Amino acid sequence: MTLPPGRKSAASLTPRLPKSDAAALACVRASLACEDMYLTAEEEALFEQMDKERLTPDQSARRIIEFSRARRRQKAPA
Repeated sequence: MTLPPGRKSAASLTPRLPKSDAAALACVRASLACEDMYLTAEEEALFEQMDKERLTPDQSARRIIEFSRARRRQKAPA
């Protein structure tokens, strides 16, 4: 399909993720730093592990939720 001059396809209008997961994590770190928030060593390890495992966004979200719930359980009074 050929588009008329000056028109863009829907695919070209879709925001693109950075080329590498490392770049995406760098963007997350920068965004957090702007809000004066930083990842703990434990959180950094979680993101590095997810990167090594090449998880999908849904799998990553599940892993982050599991991590957050486990931390809350540890902090909860016995």
